[in-house]
Amino acid sequence: MRKTAFWLSVVIATLWLSLGLALAQPLPQTTVQILVNRDDVNIRVAPALGAEVIGFVDAGWTAYANGRSPDNQWVRIDFNGQEGWVGVPVINLFGDISTLPVADPRSIPYGGFESPRSGPSSASSPYSGRLADSGVRLRAGPSTAYPVLANIPRYTVFPLTGRTLNNAWVQVNYEGVLGWITAAWVEFQNGASIVQLPVDGVVANSPPASEDTQENYFGVLRLMLARLDLSQVALDSIRGTWTTVALGQRSACQNFPARPTDILIAQPLLAAFYPTLEPLRVDFNSAMANLRLAIDLWIEACGQPSPPSGVVGEATVIGALNAIQAADGLFADLRRRLSALLPSDVTLDADECLFIFEEQFDILKIITRGNVVLDTLTPRKTATGYCFDANAGESIRVEFLPYSGNISALLSVSPFDNPTQFLGVGRSSATGSLLTVGPINITATGRYLLVVAHTSSEPVQGNYALIVTNIAGLAFAGPTLGIDPNTGQVVVNPPTSLTPLPGSFITPVPGFDVTPTVSSGGFAVCPSLAFTCQQLTSCAEAQACLQAGNFSLDPDNDRIPCEETLCR
Repeated sequence: MRKTAFWLSVVIATLWLSLGLALAQPLPQTTVQILVNRDDVNIRVAPALGAEVIGFVDAGWTAYANGRSPDNQWVRIDFNGQEGWVGVPVINLFGDISTLPVADPRSIPYGGFESPRSGPSSASSPYSGRLADSGVRLRAGPSTAYPVLANIPRYTVFPLTGRTLNNAWVQVNYEGVLGWITAAWVEFQNGASIVQLPVDGVVANSPPASEDTQENYFGVLRLMLARLDLSQVALDSIRGTWTTVALGQRSACQNFPARPTDILIAQPLLAAFYPTLEPLRVDFNSAMANLRLAIDLWIEACGQPSPPSGVVGEATVIGALNAIQAADGLFADLRRRLSALLPSDVTLDADECLFIFEEQFDILKIITRGNVVLDTLTPRKTATGYCFDANAGESIRVEFLPYSGNISALLSVSPFDNPTQFLGVGRSSATGSLLTVGPINITATGRYLLVVAHTSSEPVQGNYALIVTNIAGLAFAGPTLGIDPNTGQVVVNPPTSLTPLPGSFITPVPGFDVTPTVSSGGFAVCPSLAFTCQQLTSCAEAQACLQAGNFSLDPDNDRIPCEETLCR
């Protein structure tokens, strides 16, 4: 049984954010101090030679660093209210640079990828601002070095969700996208003040990305794989050449292999998928550099007068063979990693669907409306997902019944192609308690995603049953799932006006531990959640009310309601 997929963690985290706005904590402050060790040192807007210079400092100038470049050659500082960068060679560092967060405004969103302060979000705020004098660019962070996410026109009013510590920039939500604009252009509304905003703002649902980023992401992966295949011909050719030379034989100085080029990835795409694409980009370009080195060494050798023996110097041969060996290893490793990320070769069974979210993909089970599904959660599988099809005009209800173990579940339903647009959510409070999500009015025919996740910090181990039902037009839409109070078995009781789909059956999922007896017999319906044990007429009614959430019927929490009167 596989571990919980990464995409599930992202969807669940997004769901928690949608249930209640979570303010981001201010970015951690570090104790790494810098001391400039020469005069006329440039402070730049980005960690790169040639980047715009925003100021100069002389020897003896000090500041606290709050970030570092991925290669550890630059540190980020606050410079006169702006985010600035200074090179490590011109400073003395007091503190451990490795404790600083990795940042690069050109490719990493403000706050990092774990808690980005820019990107898609439904966050709102009691404070609002207006652009009174001019339109502005919405950026991925509080600096002109960050990519532009949108252009906000003049007179636009938007929620204000955060600010920088120096009050120079504010975080806003513009049409569902968090970003940053210069505070000087904002007219605060209704007496709001910038100091009322949380420092560093709120966390976005995901890093900023364009609409077609996902398609481009897989396109880049496939391009890398195709480039490896094309370059393999050159690698095999130059390997044969240098192997011949190493054996002391002559090799023809003609028809040199093609020299491969590095791969370039657009900054918005690299920013959206930096943790995955950047290591691939670095290794890909390293592989191509080694291959070019081996080819260039042979071209250079062919351009020199041949020694009497007709062979190349030993040092050159060793250098070429080492470069070929390095390229060989990188080619094989890149193929393995790229193949694992690409879903193109996945073979699906008839009851499976391929779900892609950001740079991850997973194979989920297709569940059919009206069919009961039995599954389990374990410490290694704390969440799972399903897909189902629904038609416009239907009214969908999901019933979830944990009948053993300690499952405390969070359920969500969303469109399959937009998993963070939640149409219905719910949370179960206790094992044996029926959770109902819906009715969800379906407005578009298509495929939908159902996610089940354990929410407690306690390790989970338990079994559950769930069913998705179309209740549109039903005169009676009572519960379908229940537990027989006498046997403790799961029972299925379709409403009398509901015609079960042909072939309705219980579908055990592989790895399921306990298969309960399932019958189509009826069970009692709770007449009122406000009723006490004295007002109920049978143990079955008491059990139904407990399942529906009337926990006052079971004060000792042993899952037997009214045990002194009805359920003796």
